[in-house]
Amino acid sequence: MITARLCAPAYELGEYAAPVTELPELQADPRIAAELTAPNAGFATYRWSDAPVVELMAAAVQRTLGEAGIPGDEVDLVLLATDSLPGGRAAHRDVAELLAETGLTRATAGTLGLMDCATAMAALGTAASLVRDGSARHVLVVSGDVADHATGGERVVAGGVAIASDAAASALVSATAAGLPILGMAHHTSAAPGTGGGARQELTAKVTAHRELFARLAAHHPHRPESVRAVLPSNFARMALEIYLSDVGYGGDKLALGNVGRIAHCLGSDPLINLADRFADAIPAGPGTKDGTGAEHLVLLGAGISHLAAVLLDARPLPDASEGAF
Repeated sequence: MITARLCAPAYELGEYAAPVTELPELQADPRIAAELTAPNAGFATYRWSDAPVVELMAAAVQRTLGEAGIPGDEVDLVLLATDSLPGGRAAHRDVAELLAETGLTRATAGTLGLMDCATAMAALGTAASLVRDGSARHVLVVSGDVADHATGGERVVAGGVAIASDAAASALVSATAAGLPILGMAHHTSAAPGTGGGARQELTAKVTAHRELFARLAAHHPHRPESVRAVLPSNFARMALEIYLSDVGYGGDKLALGNVGRIAHCLGSDPLINLADRFADAIPAGPGTKDGTGAEHLVLLGAGISHLAAVLLDARPLPDASEGAF
């Protein structure tokens, strides 16, 4: 079976940065403002853009292709994980322009949705399956959203658990380029909140959902929490996320939330942004790992209100396997 590799994660943030304290929503609600800017929440700056989402996507894609060393015309398929394309035929026009601008002249493009901030991780799993069975050699996964479209212009999302930023991220899933092996993917969908039962029942449901997600991931590819170097998550409901992941063995330093203050919550792009920021640390120097812990895996976790999706990576990269590569 072909090994699918996740290669060259890259991203583009909205071109403008602003303090979250300037948001009218926070100024109008001191309670939510205090919760989101507290040290254990950590929201400080958010990013916004004048540009359509495909402009942010194009910048990220060009970085990914350049870092992966794969010409755009060798990409077979582009999977777009976004809720921010315009409606109707305008989306076809914008995507065609994206493909042309980035040199993806042979690629077929499609969109994935309905899983909110977990969609991009589901797209990675789909891309890996296509590469493993030989249906495609190179699949580009592109995530991106702008609040004007994805959240109806709201920056404080899901009742006050995160602050949305405009951003895009991308990664190549390849049969041959140098990258991290994709070992497995799991997803979970639960009932939408607010269906009765109160806060305690909702917390129990969320804990159960994370337990089931990680149980499914381990069933697809057996591993232990001790073997995971880091979980690179969505910057969503940060305070609660620490509870959910500690419950399944991924607490403390394993949870990578250090960029929340810099980028806020970039919707589905967060895990790939987290991976891009830490990509150099994922490459070991000799046996074991660079940090000396012996951990061999990374987990990308996409989390929304009702949806979860996780991708398990081998933290030890494979070299380029293209014909003639050294």
